Amino acid sequence: MRTHGATVWHWSISVKAWLIFWFARIFIKPIMTWWPATDRGISVLSRLDRQVDKLLPRPRGVDIDPVTLGGVPSERIEPPRPATDSLAGATILYFHGGAFVFCGLATHRTVCSLLAAKSGVPVYSAAYRQLPDGSIGTSVMDAMAAYTAVLSVAEDPNRVIVAGDSAGGYLAMKVAEIAALRGMTRPAAVIGFSPLLNLNLESHDPDYMKRDAYLPMRQLEKLRDKWLDGPDHIEGAQAPVDADPTLFPPVFFSVAEYEITRPDVEIVTEAIERTGRPIETHIWAGQVHAFPVIGQTLPEARALLDLSIDFARRSVATEGSSRTA
Repeated sequence: MRTHGATVWHWSISVKAWLIFWFARIFIKPIMTWWPATDRGISVLSRLDRQVDKLLPRPRGVDIDPVTLGGVPSERIEPPRPATDSLAGATILYFHGGAFVFCGLATHRTVCSLLAAKSGVPVYSAAYRQLPDGSIGTSVMDAMAAYTAVLSVAEDPNRVIVAGDSAGGYLAMKVAEIAALRGMTRPAAVIGFSPLLNLNLESHDPDYMKRDAYLPMRQLEKLRDKWLDGPDHIEGAQAPVDADPTLFPPVFFSVAEYEITRPDVEIVTEAIERTGRPIETHIWAGQVHAFPVIGQTLPEARALLDLSIDFARRSVATEGSSRTA
């Protein structure tokens, strides 16, 4: 492990991580590369969450209840034991990844359950609308509706942490930005696992972007027009990389060494660091995009979840002190 400013590098790679990386590179990336980014292809992918819900057993040790947050179908995951430290009274609102096309409550139930169990606080997971039912503007609207509803049901609305992976990381950052722009109660912290922070990914070195273990740039470029093709406007900056960095609360990022989201994670990290706001970014060698989602399988994912919760614990305590000062 090596630290440089706000960035921490993790160099050790487990055997499981090595196997997952090469499985993704050899088998998943070719499928993702040639999957048709048409309305029909997107519609097929959008049904993935329902299939996962049928196949995977529900996580043990937590209580999972269906709820609705501002009209958005969601789940509340209650931990087995409540937090007794600085996270007591906190709430986590989680947005799943999936390129605004697929995944949902079922695919991310495990990572949300681990966050709840490790933190001791309830986790709300929101199933925002995606393609083909709405563009990114629609997803942002649903994310803000869910956040607004969580503020009304949270034990302490000043201790709401927004989190997400990939596309969900984009939404978590957008919620923080828009809440600040609207003068609402801001999140106490943002946690982003491989967050998508830029919708113009082709602006980066194409040779580097090709090294992602399983996300093909060609497909994401095809999706970009669909992401933005909708009646719902994206409030604030189009992407977090273009937002005013002073609007963000304490931010925790993680990213794999070779993945398409890393360049913008580093850009935003440097921008927030220059403002003096708390920012902590972890870069992991030998990992795949959004690897914390497979947290029960991978030792690095479990370690990362612990790091993110520790950051949230420190951030909630710091933000709470600043509000009462």
